[in-house]
Amino acid sequence: MNKKALLVGLLLAGEGHAQVHYDLGALASFQQRVGNVAEGGALTLDGHVAVFPLLRVGAWVTGEVSKPIDAGVLREIVGGGLRVKIVPPWPRGVWRAWVATGFGYDGVITDGAGGGGFFEIPAIVGASYRIRKPLVFLMELGARFGFGFWGSYYEKNNDVVSLTLSIGFGIDG
Repeated sequence: MNKKALLVGLLLAGEGHAQVHYDLGALASFQQRVGNVAEGGALTLDGHVAVFPLLRVGAWVTGEVSKPIDAGVLREIVGGGLRVKIVPPWPRGVWRAWVATGFGYDGVITDGAGGGGFFEIPAIVGASYRIRKPLVFLMELGARFGFGFWGSYYEKNNDVVSLTLSIGFGIDG
């Protein structure tokens, strides 16, 4: 290739742009815990960045308030962790679906009934509806499996599984 052709090619080349796909969400959920049966609600904030076209990695934080059915003690559970999200190319258009899993830790705070914590692995199926780019309506069904319980609160109780139904809003960019 001669020098003139190379120079013309460099001068006429368009500006390059990298595309970074990401999503951010805020979800409110109803939670039903199994094992130490409890009902409550939670607020979750999450975010992901695309590593490959169908694979996103990210993190979440959750704050939950729940009350075990057999005890009058209200408890707060605060947790977070890392998450992997697989977003298939279908459905197309305004709908999007995904499955997600990860690994997290939850700490438990109660009034007078002690505290503690545990690890969890979530299994999530979700969908979103694009209201107007980039705003989306989010829906998720999830199960979070707890293990490694410790602390005075968990001497007699274990939150083995938490079933969640979540809705919220987010940004999908």
